[in-house]
Amino acid sequence: MKSSINNSKSYKILAVIGCIFFISNFVRGSVSDFQTIVQTDPDLTHQFTFDGETNEEKLEDKVSGVVLSPKPYGSGTAQDLEYENPGYDNTSNSIATQRGQGNDFANGAGLHNASITLNERMSYEVLFQANSDEISGGNFNLGYILTTRIGNDRGYFLVQGNAPLPSTGQQLSSTIGDGFAVRNQNLILETIEADHWYFVSGSYVINDDNTTTFTNYIADLSAGETILKRIGPFTNSGGPYPTGGSPVGIGGRWDAGESFPGQIDEINIYNRDKEQSFFQQHLDSITGGIASFQINTISYDSDSKTTTINWNSISGKAYAVDSSIDMIEWNELDDGVIGKKDTTSFVDNDPIENRKVFYRIRVLEE
Repeated sequence: MKSSINNSKSYKILAVIGCIFFISNFVRGSVSDFQTIVQTDPDLTHQFTFDGETNEEKLEDKVSGVVLSPKPYGSGTAQDLEYENPGYDNTSNSIATQRGQGNDFANGAGLHNASITLNERMSYEVLFQANSDEISGGNFNLGYILTTRIGNDRGYFLVQGNAPLPSTGQQLSSTIGDGFAVRNQNLILETIEADHWYFVSGSYVINDDNTTTFTNYIADLSAGETILKRIGPFTNSGGPYPTGGSPVGIGGRWDAGESFPGQIDEINIYNRDKEQSFFQQHLDSITGGIASFQINTISYDSDSKTTTINWNSISGKAYAVDSSIDMIEWNELDDGVIGKKDTTSFVDNDPIENRKVFYRIRVLEE
């Protein structure tokens, strides 16, 4: 039995006679791997993993040792926080911050630190999951995930919801400066998916003219995304985020109220602006990187006289499957196979019998 492989970037080809299996094993990353690589960076100033034996250990900044404080509001209590939630994978836990029904300040609970130090250049990473694809019932409909503010200087680094107000609470955004307005906002995601895990990061620089330039990056891990999407760079119309000692809110405002309903697995803060390659390396440590585009197995069922082709895929990506007996003339079997997370399969119902048949998979351009 022979096989033929074409290494073109646009498609992969394998020949099959009878039944041939091509199997590849891939190393998968984990959140614990992510934590380890983060801890080696000299620019890391704050790391919240929400792991530990006790609740106090779960709320501890793994760099400074400072412990976050529960911040309930309205009719909410500190007991509304949930500490034993599973994280993105089984190597780490998350903390669940809560938001009840009613207006923006009716009831809920987030986390608070009276003072963290931010430089004029900084970056962050957040791994989180939203409970709802919208926030409603209030005058603003915002869920603060990572925020700080002193006076008129806003550091709303990651928020569910966007400007103009009132928000529909269906977006992810980052707003810096002298007003919660479109002129100061980078829209990271137009529509958030409930129960999806997201990796979001950002890099921020305060300019000499008192504007702030920032770029955000996002990957929907639950959708199988392994490549960060860049949004920006964006320069706001005016105003910085607070520098020096600043109160920080995690899963809620920097003071109290407007909490985020969801799970937060990891938050990292750095005192330098970071490049996309830095964040991509960290994302790779969670996902294991990008699985190479290749056919994994081709199997022929002599009873049903069908052939099943399985290949590495990206969720939502469109693929075409072709067959040929001579690798010159190709017959398109399907040009609308939608990829699933990790791998996708296609069944060819045309009996092979004693023929030599080649298959190729093409990624369709968007």
